[in-house]
Amino acid sequence: MSDSLTSHLRQLEQQRVEALLTVDTAVFDALHDPAYQLCNPTGTVWDKAEYLRRLTTGELAYSRLETTSEIDVLASGTLAVLRYRCLIALRVDGTDIPAHECWHIDTYIRAGDGQWRCRYSQATGIMDAVPAAAG
Repeated sequence: MSDSLTSHLRQLEQQRVEALLTVDTAVFDALHDPAYQLCNPTGTVWDKAEYLRRLTTGELAYSRLETTSEIDVLASGTLAVLRYRCLIALRVDGTDIPAHECWHIDTYIRAGDGQWRCRYSQATGIMDAVPAAAG
């Protein structure tokens, strides 16, 4: 994998994160595959249309969305996997979700037109250590 491809994919992911935060629908559309799916920390899966609808209606609104680690990239041919930590604060269906960190794994595919687009996203919440039960 070339350094230029790694750098390009990291840049695309940063643009995608910024588009989610600012609800930039043109960038959102350009960087998400038509068959895109997000599996959020609750285990709910949203397709591209549902995710975009929630963002544009305000049912889902990020107030913070920033990477907190380097974006690791594994790529070959037409498939790439990106993994990093991200700090998120958001409002979902009128409920504020305080800032918390998640692991993100994003799978990109290179389409027939040569453009890389995110196909799958998985966000997993990072929980603080749970204290041992007294006993």
